[in-house]
Amino acid sequence: MTVVADSGPLIHLAIVGQFHLLKRYFHELVIIPQVYDEIVTHGKGRPGDTELRQAVRDQWVMVEPVTNPAAAKRLAASNISETDAAVVACAVEKKITLVLADDSDVRDLAEREGLSVMGSVGILTQGRLEGVVHELKPLLDKLVVAGFHIDSNGRVYQDALRRVGEI
Repeated sequence: MTVVADSGPLIHLAIVGQFHLLKRYFHELVIIPQVYDEIVTHGKGRPGDTELRQAVRDQWVMVEPVTNPAAAKRLAASNISETDAAVVACAVEKKITLVLADDSDVRDLAEREGLSVMGSVGILTQGRLEGVVHELKPLLDKLVVAGFHIDSNGRVYQDALRRVGEI
């Protein structure tokens, strides 16, 4: 399956040492140049930088621009950056039905455009269900410490642990 990804899941999975799950679940991942720049150029030396550079070299992550910038501008709103709008526009333009995003505004926009969305927690949960990830809770806790916007007492966190049988 081919997906379009925003920067969040790439960075977050790198933080918890699970970037490899992206290759396991998605045979090809498309990112726009702005996402690449955010992680590699502006994020040099930070989580995701090395992993994304290698994935692009290995050609399972493809950097592809939106060819219709007007579509991205149409999707941009006060709560959506041009980059986030371009991520969704890229998926629509390339007829890719799944977007990887953690930001709720990007997720909402993608869903309004008729796309499915998966985030870091969903990918980690899938890894745990398949036995590739041994424990989910320590990874979620590490994300919380790193500033990931998830409440350890909240529904998403608790539902993920419940789904994998850790509570």
